[in-house]
Amino acid sequence: MSLLLRILRDPAALPGLSVCAWNLLLRESRSQQLCARLSWIIEDRGQVGECPQAAWLDLSAQRFFAEHKQAQVRLELRKLQKALGPRGIPMLLLKGAAYAHTGLRVARGRNFADLDIMVPRARLEAAETALEAQGWISETTNRYDQRYYRRWMHELPPLHHRTRSFEVDIHHALLPLTGRLQPDPALLWRDSQPLPDAPYRVLCHEDMVLHSAAQVFQDGEIAGELSGLLDLHQLLEELGRDPGFWDRLMPRAQALQLGRPLFYALRFCRKLLDTPVPAEVLRAAREHAPGALSGRLMDLLVPRVMEPRYPRQSPAHIAAWLLFVRSHWLRMPPGMLAAHLLRKALRRSNP
Repeated sequence: MSLLLRILRDPAALPGLSVCAWNLLLRESRSQQLCARLSWIIEDRGQVGECPQAAWLDLSAQRFFAEHKQAQVRLELRKLQKALGPRGIPMLLLKGAAYAHTGLRVARGRNFADLDIMVPRARLEAAETALEAQGWISETTNRYDQRYYRRWMHELPPLHHRTRSFEVDIHHALLPLTGRLQPDPALLWRDSQPLPDAPYRVLCHEDMVLHSAAQVFQDGEIAGELSGLLDLHQLLEELGRDPGFWDRLMPRAQALQLGRPLFYALRFCRKLLDTPVPAEVLRAAREHAPGALSGRLMDLLVPRVMEPRYPRQSPAHIAAWLLFVRSHWLRMPPGMLAAHLLRKALRRSNP
């Protein structure tokens, strides 16, 4: 197990680290963009005094970058609301934006690569028209890629404003329309929660966890997703204290067809980060476990690609490739997948 994973998993591993170990920990944290989040974890554990001063300054300084990104998110949301609000188009915040606006601890120090929101599919065209009028444009110019997003995916092509570089992803569903799992967006909207001090809505707590699980284990390639796994770990730690959360989680996963991603989320959070999960929830999740062969393969591959390694030792290339293939297999039917990959291969060979 990498040093960063050991520190995240076990507070007792931090005291007594050598200078060389601290150098390795900082490099691994930077490679995963987790320095600011690690600084908050160390502070919450009361272990700041266990850190060399130079190392602590290095970790905690990264909070300023995270705060800058969150300020960008708040600005972009105000601009989006100014464009969509007058047309009566509701916005549901997803992932990091939702965590930050609901004051969840998982948002502290979190890096924001983009801003994700959801609008009702029936209002998608109106939303895109409103945003184009206010300066948001798509940089996806290839006709096939545009068709791929609009006919088969759960989101529009990424948008950027002409005067700002921050990426905005407009979703109308949680997972691709061609995928094997199809969570009903109507259920998400029905049980979403309004924010008391902002004109947005957020997913209910169970759906936040399920969306994160689906992003990592159903729609993602898993490789390099230690940050996503840490999201799940911290969400389960914090939201698990809510009365009734654990009783509601598995029935909600079944209603949204997300039992398998939740099984993987609970399994690997327990395995890699020692997340506290009630035994009865783990037993219920096993009803959604894969077959014996698939389960063994995932147990072999996932820890390999979650490991941050510095310098890169490249023992996980094959595992990452296999999980990349798996992500596409889950995303499209076989015929569509073959045609899609062939088109991509031909494009790479004829730039």
